[in-house]
Amino acid sequence: MKLTDGTTIQMPDTRQNQREFPQPGSQEPVAGFPLARLVGVISLAHGALLDTAMGPYQGKGMGENGLFRELLGCFVAGDVMLADSYYCSYFLIAELQRRGVDVLFEQHGARHTDFRSGQKIGTREHVVAWSKPVTRPEWMTAQEYVGYPSDLTLREVKVGKKVLVTSFLNPREVCKCELGNSSRMLLRTPPLSSD
Repeated sequence: MKLTDGTTIQMPDTRQNQREFPQPGSQEPVAGFPLARLVGVISLAHGALLDTAMGPYQGKGMGENGLFRELLGCFVAGDVMLADSYYCSYFLIAELQRRGVDVLFEQHGARHTDFRSGQKIGTREHVVAWSKPVTRPEWMTAQEYVGYPSDLTLREVKVGKKVLVTSFLNPREVCKCELGNSSRMLLRTPPLSSD
């Protein structure tokens, strides 16, 4: 199982860092520090940081998902990616499934979960089809967009107050309590930090 998360770090206030990692607009031009964004992949088997991507705090393609795309090579068939709701997106899940990687994410707050729909497999637990978004993201070519499937079959499970999304469809292979226990690792694992 591999955990993915992101953070920001303040950089030393040098001219080179100011050019490469401009400070946020909320800071006075000479009274702040350059800010960088980091995304990392951590092995939960031994706690090692496997790879990182770093870029400016803001700018086109510099969000966590943009930086994470640089780290896709960390994932191979048979891996499981565990991440918070920020990573729970159609195209990321589709790309990971294409590579043979299973996922367990907290549901993104912008997506509505209706447990009355789909194939019910338990209390607040079902298998549903997510349709491919009709709008192609700016970072994706038209050819790449066409190559993604028209829908994804995923399992949504409510554990405590959280809705989890996973590619583990069979509750006999991975039960609801196992998904809940794995997702709690997100709460116990400290975010990447510069400290």
